[in-house]
Formats: sequence, C-alpha cells, structure tokens
Amino acid sequence: MNVDLSSLSKLLGHLTLESVLSSLLTLLVCLIVIKILSRLLQRILRRTQLDERLQKFLLSGLRILGYIVTVIIVAQSLGIPSTSLVALLSVASLAVSLAVQGLLSNVAGGMMLLTSRPISLGDYVEVAGVTGYVDEIGMVYTKLHTDDGQVIMLPNSSISGERITNYSTLGRRRIVLSIGVSYDAAVPEVRTALLEAAASIETLLDDPAPVVYVTAYQESCIEYTIYCWCVWDVFLSTKLKLNEAV
Repeated sequence: MNVDLSSLSKLLGHLTLESVLSSLLTLLVCLIVIKILSRLLQRILRRTQLDERLQKFLLSGLRILGYIVTVIIVAQSLGIPSTSLVALLSVASLAVSLAVQGLLSNVAGGMMLLTSRPISLGDYVEVAGVTGYVDEIGMVYTKLHTDDGQVIMLPNSSISGERITNYSTLGRRRIVLSIGVSYDAAVPEVRTALLEAAASIETLLDDPAPVVYVTAYQESCIEYTIYCWCVWDVFLSTKLKLNEAV
C-alpha cells in the first residue's frame, strides 16, 4: 500500500494546537453523548419484555454506530475529508458483511426468535427435523437436547425459516393410540375395555375425557383408536403406560 507523503505532510501542516484541542473537545462531547444515549436506551429497554441478550445486542449496536459517527466527526474537525472516510468505512463494512454473511443471517434469526418468542427455554419442540427440549437460545445457535441424550446445535437461520411445532405452549398433548381387535369381539365390549385401560392411567387428564372410536375395518381386524390427553412433559411415559394397559 503506497502512502502519499506530500498529502500527509500537507495535512499535518494544517494541524494547530487550537485545532487539536478543538478535536479533543469534540471527541469528549461525542463520547458523553454516546454514554447518555446508551443509558437512555437501556432504561427504555428495561421497561420492555425483550430478552436480556437482545437488549445487550441493541446496546452494543448503538455504541458501535456512535463510535463510527464520532470518528467521522472528529476526522472532519481535523481537516480529513469526511467523504473519503465514509467511502472507506462503506467498503470495509461491505467486505465484513460478505465475509460473515452466514453469521449475520444466524444473528438475524436469533433476533427474530428472541423478539417473537415462538419457543422458550425448557419447551419441547420439533423444528428442522429435530425434536427435543430447548436448553439455550443464543444469538447464533439454539441448543436442544433430545430424548435419547443427544445435544443438537441448530443455526438460528434454519429455525426461523422452518415450521416450529411447540408441544409445550398449550400445556398438554393428545395421545392417539390405535389397536386392531378381532371381528369376533363385540364393539361395545372392546370400547368399554379400552376406556377402562385409559381410566387406570393416573397421568391421563379427565378433561377432555378419553374417547374410543372405530376408525377402520381391516381384512383381519377392526381398528379402534383411543384419543386422550396428558400434561406435555409426561407424554412419552403416559403413552407407553397406556399401551401396556391396553
């Protein structure tokens, strides 16, 4: 990179003690303004229901923007052409954005998750082909742990662009269990037996009450289906117990 010594000497020649002191005073005022605006934004954000991590991200963004504006203002007070500096910062920001394009998309996805809150910590969800409990929602990745003990890190961009099924939102889940029974068994007797099996499971909810329907006539059996509800966090164990009782 070539340095224009004549331009640099010309620039330094214009610097005086008065201009330097004026620039330092301008720098001090800009820093004070940034601090005041940061505290003001922090107070405003505390009154909102935004996630704490999103609040910190917004505060950091404000400070970075303030520092960039400060550099431009101070440079202009020293006689440095602001248009050249803005152009340089624009090229640098473009290069950085292209280099971290994937990271920025994940950060944008994280901001959407923290703002709209389709999922929360501890929720049992299905997203991007993965089902598990939400352990952490970061600015870049969301961490899930599955029923079989795996820890899955999903990029936020893939979550925000996919369909999210949250099994915890309503507080309950429906169990659907189908079973084939011989044509020799009377339908009322089978329905009664299946309802008795459901009544023996303590973790099933009474409201809505379990119901049994004939759902299909197969070649060798009649298909019955039990529809019942339980609290979402005991879904798997309750379904297995119901299967045993049937």
